[in-house]
This record gives sequence, structure tokens and C-alpha cells, in this order.
Amino acid sequence: MSMVNRRSGSRKMMEMPVTKQMGDDERDCFMSDLSPSGVKIRRQGVGGYEQPLCNLELHLVPGAMSTVMTARRVWQDEDFEAFEFIAPSYAQQALLERMLDNY
Repeated sequence: MSMVNRRSGSRKMMEMPVTKQMGDDERDCFMSDLSPSGVKIRRQGVGGYEQPLCNLELHLVPGAMSTVMTARRVWQDEDFEAFEFIAPSYAQQALLERMLDNY
């Protein structure tokens, strides 16, 4: 699958933990970059990327603040996946904007 830049808004390189949730299965990953409309993550281990829809728990302040966002995979390669957020709430949008402005 080729990578096409679909994101709106600015993109920031960020390294922070993300938990990818697919039903009862959870995978620990790391955020590579973030934008208001999506995220690119680096997978840990193998498997767990068969389903295109998942919940991503973004650990914005590890151990203190996180948010769970539903996302659709738009791109993947051997080590990375890119996701587009599906209908984030206004509070989540504001949180993402604050993270992007202050990081």
C-alpha cells in the first residue's frame, strides 16, 4: 500500500506510547507522528494489524492522561501503520490541537 499524505493540518514528530485495541486484543505501540486528523505508529512485535478499524489509546501523559480514539488504517508497511481518526469529539480535537501547539 503506497503512502499518500491524507492528513489535514500540521504534523509533529512525537514519540509516545499508544495502545492499539482490536476487540479483546491489545498491542503496545509507539506514536511516530501526530496531526489533528491522524497518527502514525510504530508497531511492537508481529501481528495485530489485520483489521482496518481499531481503538487507539493515546498516552498523552503516560500514567496520567490518555484518550481513546476510533481510527481507520489508511497505510501500513513492515514496521509502521498510519491511521485517520474517525469522528473525534470536540474535547479530543481541542486536546490534539493543544498537544500540537505545545509539543
